[in-house]
Amino acid sequence: MRIRKPKMPKVRNKDDKVIQGKELDNYIMSELLAMEREGLEKAPIQASTLHARLKAKGIINGKLSTLSTPTRKKMIEEAKQRQHSNNELSDVELAMLAQGRTGAAYISKAERLEKELNSFKAKYDRNIFAVMDIIAQIDAVSPFNVEDLLAKDLIRELSAKKRHK
Repeated sequence: MRIRKPKMPKVRNKDDKVIQGKELDNYIMSELLAMEREGLEKAPIQASTLHARLKAKGIINGKLSTLSTPTRKKMIEEAKQRQHSNNELSDVELAMLAQGRTGAAYISKAERLEKELNSFKAKYDRNIFAVMDIIAQIDAVSPFNVEDLLAKDLIRELSAKKRHK
């Protein structure tokens, strides 16, 4: 018994012209690039969203299976990875994304960014206190009123420290 290779569906555009093979691949790649430019929030890359866009433009009339060939799947996956990597994901988060764990990847990113923010806040606080110590030293040996020369952030912190003494 001979096994037949399944035929690829023929896709027709608005003008009833059949688009298939490399020509259809070029249309798909063009649309994927447009979706990358538009960004994750406006045009997340998935086979279903790509299919809907191509269908709305009249490039294809077929079903989602039109995009399910190994080459097209790879094109879509690579474009999806590029779109998400433009979104500052770490290697671990990109791996989660490749496994289809998009939500987990973005939760991980949010947690990572929260830690970074807390670290920056701690550094900011240490720097403010260091500047306050410098100001106290200058005030002790200088006739200038340093508080009049400094930015509002530092004055607020200096005033708070003086109240707590």
